[in-house]
Parts: sequence; C-alpha cells; structure tokens
Amino acid sequence: MGGLGKTTLAQLIYNEPEIQKHFQLLLWVCVSDTFDVNSLAKSIVEASPNKNDDTDKPPLERLKKLVSGQRFLLVLDDVWNREVYKWERLKVCLQHGGMGSAMLTTTRDKQVAEIMGACRAYNLNILEDCFVKEIIEARAFSSEKEKPVELSKMVDEIISRCSGCPLAATALGSVLHTKTSIEECKAISSRSNICTLETGILPILKLSYNDLPSHMKQCFAFCAVFPKDYKIDVDKLIRLWIANGFIPEHKEDSLETIGKRIFIELASRSFFLDIKESKDFRGYYSMRYYPRTTCKIHDLMHDVTISVMEKECVAGTKESNQNEWLLDNTRHLFLSCRNIEGILNHSMEKRPHAIQTLLCNNVVWSSLHHLSKYSSMHALQICVRTEIFLLKPKYLHHLRYH
Repeated sequence: MGGLGKTTLAQLIYNEPEIQKHFQLLLWVCVSDTFDVNSLAKSIVEASPNKNDDTDKPPLERLKKLVSGQRFLLVLDDVWNREVYKWERLKVCLQHGGMGSAMLTTTRDKQVAEIMGACRAYNLNILEDCFVKEIIEARAFSSEKEKPVELSKMVDEIISRCSGCPLAATALGSVLHTKTSIEECKAISSRSNICTLETGILPILKLSYNDLPSHMKQCFAFCAVFPKDYKIDVDKLIRLWIANGFIPEHKEDSLETIGKRIFIELASRSFFLDIKESKDFRGYYSMRYYPRTTCKIHDLMHDVTISVMEKECVAGTKESNQNEWLLDNTRHLFLSCRNIEGILNHSMEKRPHAIQTLLCNNVVWSSLHHLSKYSSMHALQICVRTEIFLLKPKYLHHLRYH
C-alpha cells in the first residue's frame, strides 16, 4: 500500500551522517510512473552537484563518466518498471562505480525488486493501532489542551479506517485539527472511508481535500501542473495562484499576503511537505543570493490533484507522448522536454487550445507561432536562450518571441 513510509525511511537512511561520510557521491532520483532509460540517466546526472557539462553527449555516457571510480549511493524512489532490458542498460553504466557502491530502491511492486536483483528486500508492515492513534492525536489535538473524553473515543473508532497507514492517519488527524466541535468531528468520522489494500488511501486523502474551502481547493488542485517529486518554488507558486485568480481579494491585505496564509494553512494540513529555506543565486550581473523557500507534494497527494484536474493540468516531460497529454481541455501546461517550441507550434496549429498557464523548464531557442491562441494566458514562464522571462498577465498582449 502507498503511504506506509517507504520514501520517509529511505530519506532517513540517505541523510544519516555515517552514511553520508561513507559514500563519495550521493544521488536521489524520483522515478514514478515513467521509466525511460535516457531520461532517468539524465536525471541521475543532474541530481549530482558534480554533474559534468558534456550535455551534447548521450545521457548514459554522461552517467558512466559521473560514477566511474566513485563510491556512490543511488536512491531510486517509487519504481514501477518491470522491463528487464531497461534495467540492464542502466546497470551497465552503474557498474563502473567504485567498490562499495550501493543502490536503494523504493517500490510497491515485489516483482520490481526481483527483476532488479536486489540482494535483500525489506517489506514495510502496517503500523500497530497504538502508533496510528499517536499520529492522529498528535495532528488533531493541541498538546497544551486536555482532550475531551468523547473525542478520544472517536479517535479509537476511526483508527481501523486507516488500516495501519501513517499517511492516512496524518491526513485524518489534520482534518480533525480544523474542527472546533464534537459534531464536526463526528461528521468527519462518519464520512471517512475505510482504507484497504484494494482501495488504497486515496479515499481518505480525497476526504482531506474535500474538507478544504473552495479557493484552497483551486490552489492545491492547480499543483497537478507540476511533475511528481518536483521541487516547487513557494513564491512562484503563490504568484501563479494570483495570476490565475485563485486567491480571493481582501480590502486590508495584499494578494501575496493572503497567498502566503493559504500556503501555510495547506502545509499545516500536510498537503505540502519537505519545506526548506535556501539561498538562490540569481543573475550573472548582480552576483547576489536571494532567500528561497521550496516544497514538495507527496506522490499520493499528487494523485489526488490529478484525479481532480484530470487533463486540465498537464506536466509534459517527454516528447514522444505529446499527443497523449496535450488535449483540447488542457489549460495549464508544464513542459520540461526538448523541442518545446516545436511541440507548441504543432499543437497550436492543430487544436483550439485555451492555454492559461505555460511553464517551460527548458530553453526555447526559436519563435513560437500562432500567438493569437495564447491570448487567454494568465501566467507564463519561459527561458529564451540564457534569460528567463516571468511575464505578468497584463503584459501578455505585448508578448513577442525572438
């Protein structure tokens, strides 16, 4: 079952100081549904601070050069691929690593571990009820206040609905935390679907989504535009919410302030995780570092956004499947593949798209055509050659590509 803590356990191992001292090179890549050998090799190389600049060479060759002679730890998170020949192509490169190198994989599929030839597989068991209760209560009740007896009994009743899944317990506890009366808590308890191996935990996660106010639903569902395990820039995300009109106006507070409150509220309900502060270098001329906050979304919470938005939000990461993901009802588009301009020019010629958000994670080297079909756009991020342009909605009618 998803949500048992496979990725969390892998993170604890990966971040353990003794582990980090042992390996010369640490690499973490989220694989998820798509397993393309060249794309995965490129992702592994890009995950390294020592990545080489041989971008004109094949990804597998770059990977081989990166790991050669290095004692590395490679974590491949959330793997589904069962195609043996793809693993063999990847392993040929990885075998050039130094003595003592290791690969750690998380997967929900036992056969994946067998195909990979894992020397040992660790199966995570479901949590005992006492630990599930501990998670729910820690999320639901303030530590300073004494828990009403009736609420404690209610927690006992809903423990079984989580089926030992910590993510389900966290989601239910976060929902209960927002309730102020016994009646509201009872309503949640009666609505929470049972979490089983057959249904997974999506029903409970969807319950936590359905409990949100309408404007917060819009804000979170929009995150379906990002690929799984994508490191989201929080300030940029809030600007995208504003550009698309998801944030309600308030006479006393700015939209940016309200957007930050929405993000904090969603994070407190466990919709966002891995929230980190860092310094980001921007600009070759200013030579300055700026504070930057990033976050991620659990892959199962990402599944919730996909179930809500379907093909309205699309993250296109491969050129080969563009006909599958770029449909007439696509409104918000994230592209991180090569030949972005070719894909867009072909698509805009063939389909009557009404694109509202376009995020390009790769360089656009030539002109975009059919500019009139971008007239409904609310937000755009595009990298032209070496400069990144973030255009505000009111300037989009002046848009030109060079």
